[in-house]
Amino acid sequence: MGVGVVANTNVASISSSRILATNRASMERAMERLASGKRINSASDDAAGMAVAAKIRADVRSLDQAVRNANDAVSLINTYDGAAAEIETMLVRMRELAVQASNGTYENSDRSQAQLEFGYLQDEIDRIANNTKFNRQALAASASNAFQFQIGPTTADILSVSFDGLSAAALSVSSGFTISTQSAALSAVSAVDNALANLASARSEAGSYSNRLSYTINNLMSVSQRQKEALSGIEDADYAAESANLARGSVLAQAGTAMLAQANALPQYVLALIRT
Repeated sequence: MGVGVVANTNVASISSSRILATNRASMERAMERLASGKRINSASDDAAGMAVAAKIRADVRSLDQAVRNANDAVSLINTYDGAAAEIETMLVRMRELAVQASNGTYENSDRSQAQLEFGYLQDEIDRIANNTKFNRQALAASASNAFQFQIGPTTADILSVSFDGLSAAALSVSSGFTISTQSAALSAVSAVDNALANLASARSEAGSYSNRLSYTINNLMSVSQRQKEALSGIEDADYAAESANLARGSVLAQAGTAMLAQANALPQYVLALIRT
């Protein structure tokens, strides 16, 4: 059945207006994406994609923070190792003094002079052990110093680290050892050797933790990069595609506007019929 010529309802104008609104919405969406750089600007753009992107974004932020945490942990370990290195230097000097005092060419009065430096070095070891801190937290004062480092985005990503104490007592070279006599000096040589062995073990463990954290940092950075790539694929705008959509929408909007004007002019034909 044919369509009659009517004036009350302009079907062509309504159809053109609807299509024009759709084209304008498409063009405006392309403009919004180009302006923001995001494909998803509201939940209506991609509800499932927005939910996934939110989780990935949270993981990425947590991964980046975990990298900073691990770097802080390395700094803490390096602080501990720096103190241990100074204590090692002092232990080497104490052994040198003990070997000197154990020689029979010295009298006890001579050894008492060497004992002054030996005792001061013992005191300095304790001072360094008690005052070596990171963010005001003691690192080497007690026999065992435990820390937990958050090195990942989940509660399972915890690294527990323990450091041996670096005090003279912890290293077994406390004030009980002297070099004021030849026999005491000989005993002190063995005591310092044990202390150097204990210190080497402590430094080796700290160095192993530091190396482990270096690998951890590399892995975290790699995972963060992959997650950011995935996030970009979900929510970032494709400028080439959106520019094409904008150009297409612009042309269609202009054409639609022209056709709407033509459709609005159609009822004038009714006037021509009336005049005849």
